[in-house]
Amino acid sequence: MKYYSHSDSVSWLEEYKARHNAGLEAQRIVASFSKRFFSEHVPCDGFSDIETLGCPSHFFEDELMCILNMEGRKGLTWKYYAKKILYFLRQQNILKNLKEYLQRPTERQSFLEGAVLIDQYCNPLSDICLKSVQAQVDDITDKVRKVLRTKNPRHPSLASKAGEVLIPEVELQRQVLDAMNCVLYEQLKYKGNELDYYNSLNSYIHQVLIRRTGIPISLSVLYLTIARQLGVKLEPVNFPSHFLLRWCQGKEGSTDIFDYTYIDAFGKGKQLTVKECEYLIGHHVTEEFYGVVTSKEVLQRMVGNLLNLGKRESTDQSYQLLRDSLDLYLAMYPDNVQHLMLQARLYFHLGIWPEKVLDILQHIQALDPSQHGAVGYLVQHTLEHIERRKEELGPEVKHRSDEKHKEVCFSIGLIMKHKRYGYNCVIYGWDPACMMGHEWIRNMNVHSLPHGPHQPFYNVLVEDGSCRYAAQENLEYNSEPREIPHPDIGRYFSEFTGVHYLANTELEIRYPEDLELTRATVQKIYSSGKE
Repeated sequence: MKYYSHSDSVSWLEEYKARHNAGLEAQRIVASFSKRFFSEHVPCDGFSDIETLGCPSHFFEDELMCILNMEGRKGLTWKYYAKKILYFLRQQNILKNLKEYLQRPTERQSFLEGAVLIDQYCNPLSDICLKSVQAQVDDITDKVRKVLRTKNPRHPSLASKAGEVLIPEVELQRQVLDAMNCVLYEQLKYKGNELDYYNSLNSYIHQVLIRRTGIPISLSVLYLTIARQLGVKLEPVNFPSHFLLRWCQGKEGSTDIFDYTYIDAFGKGKQLTVKECEYLIGHHVTEEFYGVVTSKEVLQRMVGNLLNLGKRESTDQSYQLLRDSLDLYLAMYPDNVQHLMLQARLYFHLGIWPEKVLDILQHIQALDPSQHGAVGYLVQHTLEHIERRKEELGPEVKHRSDEKHKEVCFSIGLIMKHKRYGYNCVIYGWDPACMMGHEWIRNMNVHSLPHGPHQPFYNVLVEDGSCRYAAQENLEYNSEPREIPHPDIGRYFSEFTGVHYLANTELEIRYPEDLELTRATVQKIYSSGKE
């Protein structure tokens, strides 16, 4: 019903054939990803064969969703790559919508729609759509009208076409804002998230509506949208450190900052004077910071907040946020040298897509020749990385029958527990001795262990989403094995049996004798009543 019109004459046989072929193609591509990208992050050019598909994209997405909805404990590797492909496809579509949005005249750029596009891009696998978000905002607006009706039954905002015409009288506008504050902050308990301010959920409009918490800019977008639907024109103010709205008390379009009252949506809709705005941030600011900003500038600040959050963290999950927010920023400002350099450094740091790094650096050099030193350094090391990759002989295969591996007691796929820290994890690799550098060994205080670095060490996926390198003497069998909710679990394993994980083809090639050992170990440990 989403993709077909009742008035269209459709050959359903041909449509079915197209859907069937799209399914076969999707399965072929997903199956190929593990072999192609097992040892590295999937680069964006890895999706090039998807972009040239000869079938409707919604059929391809439908098959990816079928893969993701397979029985929970099986097909983990397929699910892992299907999720990555779906993430990419949806982001590409959202990015196209964002660029179309930015090309519209300013008066047709809804602040709410812009916030939804950012939300969608950073959460492409979530079910977020403008229609649903708008319906929730409309519901809040209806609640405001009910409160307004009890105060002033003849208020113009209660008319069926309210919002299309702005209310000129300041007192009638004040009644709307008072009713809004009553509904948002007293009835619905919306509030600024002071306790967890730096949580990315505060920036996503659908999460603000669910959790009823946010930061100044996300709450301001919601507040401004509701006010405009009720005929009150509020304008966004890019105030430093604390986003505000302004409400004109004088002649419309006035350039005098004292003709406006400033509204703090983060502070329960409190109305502020110019001096009170300065008290809010603790220092004086010039008049330019009280001026109105465009929807593009609002989006820039929202994306900037997400960029800063991505920089604050150092885990792989936050790198995704940093990558996504950089994509959004560069979609709006494609020639920003500072952010292009950050993107090049990020890709370089992650060791992914070196060819793209070179393209970015070439673009930076053309925009700003003064960046020659930094560009030259990255170009040199990126070329070295490309050469090393060409020289790689293939995966290292570890045979347990080798004498040097005789001390390795555990095998891949086993669910373990850390003796000292208590975390649950699954083994996805091992070394006969610690292979990390001297600095890591010193920082991790490995020499304080009875066997120090001269014992087997294991690569483990931890239930908190991290990847760690653990000494053999610190690990023990988990007496109550359970699934490890790690985002990379499908990269290494194809299935969870209930007590251990089965290695996928690529991991099994690297540890050819571990699968049987894992089964034998599990049989020995869990033989009392567990299959």
